[in-house]
Amino acid sequence: MSTSCYIGDADPDNPHVVRARFVLADGHPGVMLPTLAAIWAGHARHDTRALITAILARDWEHLDPAITAAACGARGRRPVLGVGMPLTRTTTTGGVVDAPEPLTVFPLCHAGHLDAERIYLIEADTTMIAVHTGDGTRLGAYPLTACLPSPTPGRRPYPPRPAGVRE
Repeated sequence: MSTSCYIGDADPDNPHVVRARFVLADGHPGVMLPTLAAIWAGHARHDTRALITAILARDWEHLDPAITAAACGARGRRPVLGVGMPLTRTTTTGGVVDAPEPLTVFPLCHAGHLDAERIYLIEADTTMIAVHTGDGTRLGAYPLTACLPSPTPGRRPYPPRPAGVRE
């Protein structure tokens, strides 16, 4: 059985309120932490705010930094390259892109009302991922750099960072 989760960040104006997106599968920390780090390094090019923007754009069936345009979903879903497979349709209807579901917004202390095993909060200013249980209890925080998957010898796993970008 897959592990569902929520991924998001704390509202900048009210840090006890979470803005998050649902992820249906692969929400276990052993999978999700390296996946988020790989999306951060590849798609977001080490920009934590870009990672947050990409994740908060839609609810997700699963995240996959290696997903390609060849991956086709049912019901007209198309992958978001370098991020994953959205849970809802991403096709156009009459030239208009279908709007995603609204963000899930909740106080962290009420997280137990959600149907998810884990909650991951991306901390933009520290490039950390805080891991919480489904009831909102904080388990720990991990730097994105330490969660990157080990590269294959002789192959560069991500495009080079633009000049002047620091971790």
